[in-house]
Amino acid sequence: MNTPAENRRRAALDARLRGFHGVGVSDVLAVVDYLREPADTVIAGGSLTFGLGNRLSDFDVVVCGATTARSLVPLQHWVSTLRVDVWTRSHADINALFVLAAQALGRHAPIAGAFGSVEQEQQLKLLHRVAFGLGLAGAPLAPASVPDFRAVARDLVLREYAERLRESIWVAQLAARSHRWLTAVVNAREAVEEAFTVVLTACGVPFTGDKWLHERLKSHAPDLRDAYRRYASLPTGVADCAAYVADAVALVGRLTGVPTEPDQLTALVSWVGSGLSVCKTGDTWLLVAPAVGGLWELSEAELAAWRELAESAMTTIAEPAGAGVAETRVWRGGGRAETDFCLGLYERGLAQPRWDRGVPVAELAVASEVAGAVL
Repeated sequence: MNTPAENRRRAALDARLRGFHGVGVSDVLAVVDYLREPADTVIAGGSLTFGLGNRLSDFDVVVCGATTARSLVPLQHWVSTLRVDVWTRSHADINALFVLAAQALGRHAPIAGAFGSVEQEQQLKLLHRVAFGLGLAGAPLAPASVPDFRAVARDLVLREYAERLRESIWVAQLAARSHRWLTAVVNAREAVEEAFTVVLTACGVPFTGDKWLHERLKSHAPDLRDAYRRYASLPTGVADCAAYVADAVALVGRLTGVPTEPDQLTALVSWVGSGLSVCKTGDTWLLVAPAVGGLWELSEAELAAWRELAESAMTTIAEPAGAGVAETRVWRGGGRAETDFCLGLYERGLAQPRWDRGVPVAELAVASEVAGAVL
């Protein structure tokens, strides 16, 4: 039986669906009824469930039962003009997913890639839908595989966004140091938005995706919404760009407790590049990236940085790609010139940071700046 708060949420959801599409919760249940047994649980998740979204938003539904067949992709349905994406899972599948999540949270390795496959990573949204969604039919779903399944779902978002903002603020500072201002301010803004998500999630606001961040700040963290105005528009002048990055670094550190000092972060990261080589044609040295069909002329300083990195690189061989084998190089350390060269590769999508460790939730010091959660 739903609580009074859940009944109010259901009534609000029903009114929202009818306002956008002229159909309600009962119409959705009638269309997806063929996927469930009488005792199965049906949960609504996604932005529409939390009073967000618009008439273009899809409606996410999870059907879960003791013997429910597993869908690898959401099963798409149309109820009038409303698109309904239905995920089907058995109780055992849901329990196993929460176990994987809890195990990943217990490790110090970065959370990205911790679940073994791309398909598993894509299904992790189900954790939040199960934990914070709205029950539409059947008994409440409470996975028994972990002591507090809502905390696991919450902490996954905290870990992911804490690790994202750490990288964003690190790249922003490296770029600012080299006067690469577009890269600097774009990453600074991303770090601030990621920090806002960390604060909202830590204070109990269910995650609904990056695109609804402004609405979430308006409803639950008006002070942060005021701070967001500082970062709503990217600056153009050099002095303004430098101040913008410095302000972002200070705000991110205060809101989350994630370390922001660039040299401290650099000690935790390597650069990884795949399939890159350098060749000479005439008097010109070229960086060659066959994977993207790219050629870049290297300056003498860039060539020197490449050679310095090549001498110290750890080289691994990746899986065969097409007719050849892509060589993967891992670079660590180096001076200013080498770091700037790797940053240039990063800007072109030719190299990515690889972190030694993640950001365990216990190491966060999240500011309490949220008015109240939805639930």
